[in-house]
Amino acid sequence: MTAPVAIVTGAAAGIGEAIALRLARDGFAVLAVDRNTAAPPAPGIQVLQQDIADKGAAERILAAAQALGSVTVLVNNAGVGGARSVIDSDDENWQRILDINLSAAFRLSRAVLPGMIARRHGGIVNMTSVFGLTGYRNIAAYAASKSAIAGLTSQMAADYGRDGIRVNAIAPGLIRTEMTERLLQDAAYRRLMLDGTPTTAPGLPVHVAAAVAFLVSDEAAFINGVILPVDGGWSATRISLPLASD
Repeated sequence: MTAPVAIVTGAAAGIGEAIALRLARDGFAVLAVDRNTAAPPAPGIQVLQQDIADKGAAERILAAAQALGSVTVLVNNAGVGGARSVIDSDDENWQRILDINLSAAFRLSRAVLPGMIARRHGGIVNMTSVFGLTGYRNIAAYAASKSAIAGLTSQMAADYGRDGIRVNAIAPGLIRTEMTERLLQDAAYRRLMLDGTPTTAPGLPVHVAAAVAFLVSDEAAFINGVILPVDGGWSATRISLPLASD
């Protein structure tokens, strides 16, 4: 029996790598897509080097996935930062972030949906962010793209739920990755994100991967259109722990 196929974008490291490894462990044939080649070498994982923002990328990714079998799951995880405030954002910076974080997810979803509709079965998980749910300083294009992903998730759930397809999103908070290790050197970010998380420690990529695995499983059959924060309680409480000197 052919294993169901899952596409995971941004799978070379961090959250995407953890998702690819978890879904492979759960029995999926995983197509791990990244513009870098360092996707996880593991049983059940096929690596495709592809920049998802390139013209025709969605069609190439779908073709590679269909060579493995029927695409049952799509995880739109790939994303990029580097955003600025509105006044400091030029058109190139704005468009690049929207192309990768939003338009690529839209195009790849559009590519896989006909097959899922024909089989009346499928799961799509989009990656938004807690900063797609609330404001933060100097990240205009990033916040706009992640807010739009949340809206796109709700819209696709409404459109395709009757076809047996569930579309949900995850909004990670502070997850320990190479990028957040750098950000935590900034005192303001540390105060907001680390001191503002009730668990008082960053999450791990495996925590996000576990949430993805649940959302695409049969156990989540009645969960559709949800934006699930995986943030240690940050978005629900936004507490600010006292500093030692307070």
